[in-house]
Parts: sequence; structure tokens; C-alpha cells
Amino acid sequence: MPDEQSMAPLRLNLGCGGYPLLYWTNLDANPAKPADIHADALAYLRGCEDESFQDIYAGHLIEHMRPDAALALLKECYRVLLPGGRLGVMVPDTREIMRRYLAGAQDRIEFPQGRFWSIADLGAVCALFLYSTAQDSPHLWSYDEDTLARAMYRAGFPVLDRIDRYNDPRVPVGAWYQCGWDGRKA
Repeated sequence: MPDEQSMAPLRLNLGCGGYPLLYWTNLDANPAKPADIHADALAYLRGCEDESFQDIYAGHLIEHMRPDAALALLKECYRVLLPGGRLGVMVPDTREIMRRYLAGAQDRIEFPQGRFWSIADLGAVCALFLYSTAQDSPHLWSYDEDTLARAMYRAGFPVLDRIDRYNDPRVPVGAWYQCGWDGRKA
């Protein structure tokens, strides 16, 4: 009979917030969030053995970190992935957000439930995306597809596939204002 360790899920959802993934081990530093593990993501990964996971997802996490810490986290993800394992990273797409803001787009974002923000208002763009003062944890860096791809490449992920921001089952809210990549460990 297999031991409990060998039956543990090989999928890790880092920074799950209020969106834990079914059949994944969900981690969040905030003890008020519905996570399986409450810990700092980077510290947790540093305590994991090499090649421990098949799949890791970090949705809207690394923009809350300084660039050097985000790169360290991505490198730790690479280290703990099994060969052929996948890392998915989703972030706000700063290029698309600013493109729509500059175009005076009429998009409205609901956050939290019942409160609507206009993308044509710089205050809303700052509160939701650039500084993220609308949520508990502010943003410390911004990404677009290119800068996210570069960070993942620097962490060791040579092959990237675009995450479908509208239909990927790991993404709780499919929306235009985010972008992401899946990287594979060689």
C-alpha cells in the first residue's frame, strides 16, 4: 500500500488567495485565505526537495514581489519541478491595461463585487493594477507578455506556451487584463 507522501498531489498552486484549485495543494501566506498551506511561497519552495512537483501555478502572485524575489521564486519553481513539469504564471498585462487606458476604453472592472472601476480613469488603473491599493497586498512590479517571458526564460524555462486568459481552468476570472505563460522544465 502506498504511503501518504506518495499519494500527495504533485500540483502546487502558489498564492491561491480566495481561489483554491480543486485537486491541487493550495498555498497562501494569508491565514484568512482558504489554502491547504499557509506560508510564504518562496520560503516554502526553498524547503521542498528537488523534483517534487509535476505542475505549479502562480496566478497573480509575482507582481506582489520585487523583481529579484520574483526571479528567485521562478528559479525555485524550476528546481522543484520534475523533468517535463509545467509552471504557469499569470500576471496583470500592463501593456494591454495602458493601451486601453490611453485609448479611453469604456471597459469597467468589478472589484470587489458590486464596485465598478472605469479603465479610462487613471486613479482606477493605479488602484487596480499599477499599485493595487484596492487589495490588501500592493503590486511591487509590473509585467507584460514580453517581460514575463524574459523572467521565466532567465529562471530556466526555455519553452513557453501562452496561457489562454479566458478559458484556462487554473484562471478563476477570465479577462483581457491579464497575460500568462506556461513554461516546461527540460
